[in-house]
Amino acid sequence: MGEGSAVRFRSGPEGARAVRFTCFDTIIDLQVYPSCGKQGERLPRVGSGKRSFHIDPDCRAVARDRASCCGSVVPDDAAALDDALTTCVARCRRFERLLSRTDPSSDISRAHAASPDPAPVAPETAELVRLALPYCAGSRGCFDITMGTVTSLWDFHAGIVPSRRALADALEHVGVEAVEASPADVVAPWLAIRDPKAVLDLGGIAKGYIADDLAGILAACGIDRMALNLGGNVVVRGSAPGAAIAAENAAGCKNDASCGEQRAPDGACGNPMPWHIGIADPLHPGRHCAVVELDAGSVVTSGTRERRFSRGGVTYHHILDPRTGMPAVTDAASATVVAERSLDCDGWSTTVLMLGAQGGIDFAEGVSGIEALTVDECGRVRWTSGLAGKVAVG
Repeated sequence: MGEGSAVRFRSGPEGARAVRFTCFDTIIDLQVYPSCGKQGERLPRVGSGKRSFHIDPDCRAVARDRASCCGSVVPDDAAALDDALTTCVARCRRFERLLSRTDPSSDISRAHAASPDPAPVAPETAELVRLALPYCAGSRGCFDITMGTVTSLWDFHAGIVPSRRALADALEHVGVEAVEASPADVVAPWLAIRDPKAVLDLGGIAKGYIADDLAGILAACGIDRMALNLGGNVVVRGSAPGAAIAAENAAGCKNDASCGEQRAPDGACGNPMPWHIGIADPLHPGRHCAVVELDAGSVVTSGTRERRFSRGGVTYHHILDPRTGMPAVTDAASATVVAERSLDCDGWSTTVLMLGAQGGIDFAEGVSGIEALTVDECGRVRWTSGLAGKVAVG
C-alpha cells in the first residue's frame, strides 16, 4: 500500500505512543516512550511556537542533528511523540518510492531502465546498495541481491516450480559483480546495473537499513526508549516498560511471518529493565521455543516455514540458494541474528540459516558484532557464546 494507506496512532503503557501502518507490503509497528528520568519540559508541536519539532524525511543530515530538530528539549508529551512518529511514517513512504520494483519512477526501476549505464539515485539508495555488497561477498555464496531473475520464476502462492532450463538461464544473470553504486563521497549519487538482464532485489536487506534509519531519527529527536517492528525486523532501545507489552508488538520473522512477541519483565522506569524477545517455534506455530534478553539492539529471524508448498511429494520453501536457484538445503528451520544494527541482522540471517543449524552458529562466531540462535528440524535450539546467560529455552 502507498501514500493513502491508513495510519493509526494509539496509546501504550507508561505514556507510550504507537503507530501501525502498512508500507512496502509490510506491517510496521513503531512504539516510543517518554525518556526515563527526563520528563518535565514539554516539546511544542510543529508550528506551535519558537521551538518547532520537525525533521525533513528526505534529509537525514537534518534528522541526525539533534540541535536542528529538538534543541535541548526532551519529547515527553503525546503530541511531540506523535510528531516524531509522523516523521518516521513519511520516511517510510520515501523509501517505498525509492526502492519499489514496480513503480517506474523509483530509483530501482530507473536504474534498470538505464542499464548498463548508471542512473542518478537518492543518497539512501546508493548507500543501501553499497552497504549490501559486503554481506553478499561474505556470505559464502548464500546471499545475493541480484536474485530477482530467479525469485521472479517461483510462485509460492500458486505452487509453481520453474523448469531447470528457466533456472539455468536466470542464474546466468545472478552475481553482485553486475551492480555498482557510487562511492560515499560522490556529490551526485548513482547506481549502475551493468547486466541489463540482472534484476536487483533488495528485499532481503532493505528493512534492516530502514529500521536503523528510523531508530536514528528518533534518537536524534531525544527519544531514547523505543520498540520498532518492521515486519519482523525488531529494534529496541532504552528500558523496557514495566507492564507486559501487548502481543500485537510481536517480534517476527522476515517476510512478514510472526516469530514471537516482545515481553517485558516487571520493572519501573527508574529501574531500567532489558527487553525479552520471544523467538517463535518454527515447528509449532503460535508457541515460543526461546526468549532472548536484550538491552538494546535488533533481532531478525529467517525461516524456511513461512512460505512453502508441496508438489509431487517434495516440499519447497522460499529461501532460495543463489548457486542453484532452488530452495536451500539446510537442517535449520529458523535462524535468528542479534546485533546492534538491524542491517547486520538482515545481512547475515539468510546466510546463517542456509549454512545449517550448527554451521550457521560456527559462522556467526566468526563475524564481529553479531550473535545467532538456530532451531533445527528436530526442534533443538543452539546459540553463540555471546548469548550465554541471555537465552531461556522453552
